[in-house]
Amino acid sequence: MPIGVEPTVDYAFKHLFGREASQPILIDLIDSVLEPAPAHRIREIELMNPFNPKETFDDKMSIVDIKARDESGRQFNIEMQMLAYSQYEKRILYYACKLHQQQMHEGEEYLKLCPTISISFLDHVLFRHRPNWHHHFQLLEKSHFFPLTGDLEFHVLELPKFTKDAGDLTSELDKWLYFLRHAAKMEVGALPAKLQQPLVMRALEDLKMLTQTDIERERYEARRTAILDENTRMKAARLEGIEEGREEGREEGQRHEAIEVIRRLEDALGRPQTPAEDLEGLSRQDLMALRDDLLHQVAALRK
Repeated sequence: MPIGVEPTVDYAFKHLFGREASQPILIDLIDSVLEPAPAHRIREIELMNPFNPKETFDDKMSIVDIKARDESGRQFNIEMQMLAYSQYEKRILYYACKLHQQQMHEGEEYLKLCPTISISFLDHVLFRHRPNWHHHFQLLEKSHFFPLTGDLEFHVLELPKFTKDAGDLTSELDKWLYFLRHAAKMEVGALPAKLQQPLVMRALEDLKMLTQTDIERERYEARRTAILDENTRMKAARLEGIEEGREEGREEGQRHEAIEVIRRLEDALGRPQTPAEDLEGLSRQDLMALRDDLLHQVAALRK
């Protein structure tokens, strides 16, 4: 029977990767994104904000991310994001920079700073004109592309673009992206062959834990419902904004057309043209009224 828990819901994602007991799974996930040489794979990791089941129960739209530090001092900010926030790029920059500066205390030297790496898994498309699903950003010089520093790094992974079948998985990252997209429909005893690995099987078992108690299931469902409701609200607001923009465009077109007609009618009547700023200051209704009045005057002259 499928487990029915979506790891794209951030509450489930943090339950899966953000507990002390799940550190090996988190390490494997991070290494799959960074693809380090074997000698530079993460050996140990410390959770800076371990999973707290109550953190989203009272505030259903709070930020549920994972902050961690490896044995070398590198910091990681990892999140699963279902909501298609506008200006999301600024959001991840802000949170990464905030985490980065928190390393230092008054009087300490900059040498103390260790790299901060942001990893965002998105359940929506952010870069619509780019086909790849994994985007890696650094601070680079504009002309020659050398780094200012390697201390800030951003990875954005767009899950909807990842459409590989289970038989086509070739990398560790492929394995985890497929898992994040399809885990809800998986069965513990019937994993695809390429996912039959200890850490993946353990991850699926951990997700299944969310269904074992009523309170955990309630918290997961409450978070999922809140996110879906917020997504619906955001989409409705965007559609309303688009429609308002169209209406504004129609109104602006009508204003422009009315001003052009007014100028032609004034020429036909032999009058000096009304200054542009005066016409621009009129409402659409006043422009239409002026246009109609001039039309009547031109019609009267032609009788």
